[in-house]
Amino acid sequence: MMKSKQTIRKPQTMHKQQGAVLLEALIAIVIFSFGLLAIAGLQAAMMKNTADATFRAEASYIVQQRVGEMLINPFSLVNVVDAPIPSLPAGKLNITPLTEGRLKFIVTWQNPGEPEHNYQATTSIFLAREKI
Repeated sequence: MMKSKQTIRKPQTMHKQQGAVLLEALIAIVIFSFGLLAIAGLQAAMMKNTADATFRAEASYIVQQRVGEMLINPFSLVNVVDAPIPSLPAGKLNITPLTEGRLKFIVTWQNPGEPEHNYQATTSIFLAREKI
């Protein structure tokens, strides 16, 4: 009799377990999908940050280039307001004299759909005066 009870219970327990593997597989797919979405989000953020860093580096290069031009030609120390910068999206350059020989550079740019970004630098350019 013991054997008959075991044979009767075995099919019932198997019937209760049907679909468990399918449910586990579906849960695993959902967890895997969340992981893929997280990786895609990280990649999108990385691409945006890389573009921002590229624009900041370009703005820094533009300021350094302009300071070099001013060191070569000191008479170019004039106010520059909203000079266009073609290498930056909607890029503009402002140069404002603060005190004698001290200048403030502001480079602004704006990506579509984002707020305006800027890069600011202040430098001093002192000219050597000839003794007479």
